[in-house]
Amino acid sequence: MAGRVPRFRHLCVAAVRALRITFLGILGCDAAGPPSMPLAEPTSALRPPHLRGHVPEDARVTDYVIEASLEPEHHRITGHATITWHNRTKRTVSVLPFHLYMNAFRAEDSAWMKTARGQHRGHTLDRSVGWGYIDVQSVSLRQDPPVPLHFEEAADPSVMRVELPGSIGPDESITLDMTFVTQLPKVFARTGYHDDFHMVGQWYPKLAVLDPADGWNAHVFTLYDEFYADFGNYDVKLDVPDDTVVGASGILVDEHASDGRKRVHYRAEMVHDFAWAADPNFVRHVGEYQGIRILQLLRPEHAPHAPTHLSAQIDALRTMEARFGPYPWSTITIVHPPSGAEAAGGMEYPTLYTTSEIVTIPEWIRQYVFDERFSGQFTTIHEFGHQYFQGLLASNEHAQPWLDEGMNTFSNLLVYFDAYGHDPWLVRIAGHEFHVSDMLRASFRKAVTFEAVDQAASEFEPSTGGYWLVYQKTAAIMTTLRNLVGYEGFDRALHSYADKYRFRHPRGEDLEAELRATLGDRVVLAGASEHTGVALDVQEFLHQALRESSEMDFRIHNVWNRRLPIRAGWHRDESGTLVMAELDETDTHSLELLPDAAVEGTVVVHRSGEFVVPVELLVEFVDGSRELLVWDARERTHTFSFEGRRVRFATLDPSDKLQLEARRWDNTAYARDVSWPKHVSDVPNVFGNAVEAVALALFGSVGP
Repeated sequence: MAGRVPRFRHLCVAAVRALRITFLGILGCDAAGPPSMPLAEPTSALRPPHLRGHVPEDARVTDYVIEASLEPEHHRITGHATITWHNRTKRTVSVLPFHLYMNAFRAEDSAWMKTARGQHRGHTLDRSVGWGYIDVQSVSLRQDPPVPLHFEEAADPSVMRVELPGSIGPDESITLDMTFVTQLPKVFARTGYHDDFHMVGQWYPKLAVLDPADGWNAHVFTLYDEFYADFGNYDVKLDVPDDTVVGASGILVDEHASDGRKRVHYRAEMVHDFAWAADPNFVRHVGEYQGIRILQLLRPEHAPHAPTHLSAQIDALRTMEARFGPYPWSTITIVHPPSGAEAAGGMEYPTLYTTSEIVTIPEWIRQYVFDERFSGQFTTIHEFGHQYFQGLLASNEHAQPWLDEGMNTFSNLLVYFDAYGHDPWLVRIAGHEFHVSDMLRASFRKAVTFEAVDQAASEFEPSTGGYWLVYQKTAAIMTTLRNLVGYEGFDRALHSYADKYRFRHPRGEDLEAELRATLGDRVVLAGASEHTGVALDVQEFLHQALRESSEMDFRIHNVWNRRLPIRAGWHRDESGTLVMAELDETDTHSLELLPDAAVEGTVVVHRSGEFVVPVELLVEFVDGSRELLVWDARERTHTFSFEGRRVRFATLDPSDKLQLEARRWDNTAYARDVSWPKHVSDVPNVFGNAVEAVALALFGSVGP
């Protein structure tokens, strides 16, 4: 209820659940400063050529002209679509497959419902009123006169086939007309309605993608699948009640009202989808960044948070343009689903996305008990990040979801790092800070060995929760690789990948090839000497990380100091006679009294996980000197000996480079015969590892 302060644990769990659902906090929202004067509605869907970057004309494949009318009292849309497809491949086709995504919500026996069991991210379908569907009523070939075409749904109704009267060869085009009726479900999974609010996504017949090598990609829609389509231009006219506030992909071209209805005309260019939202209770909040118009649609009660979301959006734009190239479109629309429609939050569409609201925490709790900086703002950053990895690169989210969700989550961390510095805190509990690295490890530790990251969305088993590794483990993989090879080289490789494959539907092999080409096949660890003889095999690292389910885990097995061998006992002299050796006074001392020169320090390290990767070892000696070594970790264990030097402690991965290592509380150990430090903060990693353990104990069982 409004005005009540939630119990502390409930607040913590709610905050962490938001983190787990939207997969890793990053926000950086306070650094952007106040918004500039808002822009008027742009007249072009793309930014000027000198600002938008390269937009290849041959990437334009499928164009849509849609007219649709919303009946809000029935939550139903009646539509007509004219779809023009250009065959950019060398293949000849006689059938066009379409996705009918809304049919996921038509009945219990759809593939999506069978895998989801009517639930999605904690929300449940209302089976009494909540069903939705798309009913294609006619398909015809556009010519004079029109030619009716045969069409039918596949075994699963999320896919439809249209049979053509002839074949479409390379470089040829075809135009179809379709009529359809879309019944929106009561929102529980991305799209649908709640009272007067309508979130309209995946609402029209959507042509599949023809891959030059593999043929049509027309997968059945299942729980973890998202959406894959070709680029094109959209011209969309919507008919809604005249009191309705509408936001949509692209730019508003025209708007006029008569007889209690309103027609709004939108145009979007070089996008692969079109979505819109409608609500008579929306208010508008307009901002801008370097000529990009940023429109927020939200209920009045959420309006006070709009400046914070705008700042988060600007931080994301600033980072992602610098790292991945120009944002090509002239608008961004941020939809804030109202209370009761939270299930529509956290979803991306071209130039439009839905966010979530910021947790309201009383100032005294924020100051003394609990503080966080990821709710709401992170969703804004994460969903905007999809404008690059899902919207601009447009990888196949069905075949390799990690290329979008995972790489986007990693890029979100970079936004956060740019705003707050390396590894900033996400949550403070009674003064103790939980950093990005702590929460990242906590988020995937239990499922780390369940499944490999690089597999199709439909192959993940819902009961294990392993799909969330796509987000969290991919972020840890890329953060680890960046730490190991150095920021400069890694960032250069990722920028090259993003620039080369704009509008090109890259595959995982393209990203991996770009990383190897830029970094080299073998890389000396960042900060390590070339003379160590240990290098990272980039291809091997990526194979283990993406295509195996092995765990990365290291531990210090033992640290101790022992006496160096002396000449005590009987030895033969030059004449062959046995003679008792004369002992030095110090030879009779106990280990604690021996000088360091008479001692050998020993550290035993253990690779307890299957993942093989070089790891740094920091050893501090009692005289205060330190030595940084690199262990190739090819063998399970290794013993490091230091003649004439007494070891105080040893720490594996002292710079915290291995974000993939979830358990770290055994990475540091002290020798038994030396004194411990007076202050915990003097022990490398020990405090951070303890905080990590607390985070896992508190939040490790919180599900997505």
